[in-house]
Amino acid sequence: MSLRSTGSAGPSGLDADDWKRMCTSYQAVSKSLCNAVAAVARRLSTEHVDPEGIRALVACRLIPLNKNPGVRPIGVCETVRRIMGKAILTVVKSDILSVTGALQLCAGQNAGCEAAIHAMNLIYSDPNTEAVLLVDATNAFNCLNRQVALRNISINCPAMFPILCNTYRQSSALFVGGETIWSSEGTTQGDPLAMSMYALATIPLITKLKYERNRQVWYADDAAAGGKLASLREWWDGLILNGPQFGYYPNPKKSWLIVKPNSMSIAESMFADTNVNITIKGHSYLGATIGDAEYCIDSFQEKVADWKQQIDRLSVIARNEPQAS
Repeated sequence: MSLRSTGSAGPSGLDADDWKRMCTSYQAVSKSLCNAVAAVARRLSTEHVDPEGIRALVACRLIPLNKNPGVRPIGVCETVRRIMGKAILTVVKSDILSVTGALQLCAGQNAGCEAAIHAMNLIYSDPNTEAVLLVDATNAFNCLNRQVALRNISINCPAMFPILCNTYRQSSALFVGGETIWSSEGTTQGDPLAMSMYALATIPLITKLKYERNRQVWYADDAAAGGKLASLREWWDGLILNGPQFGYYPNPKKSWLIVKPNSMSIAESMFADTNVNITIKGHSYLGATIGDAEYCIDSFQEKVADWKQQIDRLSVIARNEPQAS
């Protein structure tokens, strides 16, 4: 697993290349190191340990990325934590998928993102569908209620519970700009286990929101549903009511209701007090588009034009910096 690891260093300063060298270049010593890391991974994933003993392991470098607007905090974990996390996932992946199934498509399913896009396009194309609702959540990964998540995971996926409990039950240190910030809620974006934890933690919420008259699709915090307007309003109200209990806070100002043209007036009346954006054209969804054919074609042409512009810029750079390009 160390040979397939990539990425920069955590607080210790040892990056993926350093760990590759330590795990392969020193014969018996490297073998002993690999056995020791495997022993730690087995213990963390099968029994509870004292959080003080692994405080250094769960500490991260914090990198704030510009989201334009907003900030996305990325935690750069210790490389050895990433190695152990990926190894553990290879063992328990089937347990995770048996829980999430097709309800939450970010748990490691093959082409999960593409499946979500195609599913929502099929739902929108259904003649019985009046609208689809695309929901954006506020800072979802960092607002996840850890205690509720761990409690639910202990029930719905016991195989994942020990490792997540050991690494997330106590606050972890995040180092940025010479200061220390303590992370007490949410998952650490950069941890290989974070997406699986989020997927498992949202299953009870998704199950609560099942309604016979509409169909919903989830990919991580990107929730979407399609059906009759009345059932979509019921689904939205349920999300507003139940979401905060799990640390999921829908953001109506960034959520979009895509309505069939003949249902626009009803939609405006039914969702008037929600602040949800309403359109008959379409909107982006997981990098693709959902809406009428004209909107989808325009969006595709715009994206192709942007790709062409980037390639043209890269070609200019290549004239003087061929290796960098």
